[in-house]
Amino acid sequence: MKKYILLSGLIASIVALSASNALAQDAATIYSDPTGTVVTWDNTSGQYPVIDAILSQAGATSGTHTYTSWSFLAQDGDGSLDVFGSLSGLGYTPTVGDAITLTGTYSPFHQIPEIETVTAITQISSGNTPAAPKILTIPTLNVATLSEGVAGHLIEVDNVTITGAGTNGFFPTYAQANTGTETFTMTDGSSHSMTLFDWVTSYSTCAAFGGEAVPTGPVDVIGFDSVFTSGTSSTAEFTPIEIISVPEPTTMGLCGAGGLLAMIIRLRRKV
Repeated sequence: MKKYILLSGLIASIVALSASNALAQDAATIYSDPTGTVVTWDNTSGQYPVIDAILSQAGATSGTHTYTSWSFLAQDGDGSLDVFGSLSGLGYTPTVGDAITLTGTYSPFHQIPEIETVTAITQISSGNTPAAPKILTIPTLNVATLSEGVAGHLIEVDNVTITGAGTNGFFPTYAQANTGTETFTMTDGSSHSMTLFDWVTSYSTCAAFGGEAVPTGPVDVIGFDSVFTSGTSSTAEFTPIEIISVPEPTTMGLCGAGGLLAMIIRLRRKV
């Protein structure tokens, strides 16, 4: 058991890291913590984390499958993290623009910095302006080790084309996932390419693409980056939650802005 001493003037208090009591932290310090640490994410940075994108919604359905976990990105003044898991019994429904405080276990997955097994979550305020996606390039994203400025952030990649996989030119449904149909290639105008992974088995926003035609022209893609590792091989994968045609602003898919968000055998979580 680790103990930390917090000094405020002449008053000292000890906070033990345990399953029921956690040290309040900000995004940057949580990011650097070892896996398995119980943390409370609040306004230590001077800003409560604000939800800027819903990646998966508990209760959303795809065919006969119903998702049971939430996933959302939240950002404070020091960085951005993903919150992943069931919020059942906690009395809170995640909404973009909410400022929150929460307690859970820090457990990165595929280099996505995640707080899981949430034991407490409170809405501090609503209607806050969410952070805009960070506009980054494929060379920045297509790396074996994600930086703190990339991992866990909502990201936009502009003017790319999508090729490969799918089911006869359409995005896969949940029932068609895990058959190689989720893996596409995203290429920019300078011929830089990387994997576009339509992560249907974990994220309801991806399931919302199911049955939609894969665009044949240039698009802007909004989503998040991760790295899948098998043995000594690591592959960066960008997961879309919104695809926008260029130049017309036609949205393909459902953005995390409230409401129902409309191969190789690998370890993939299902929710």
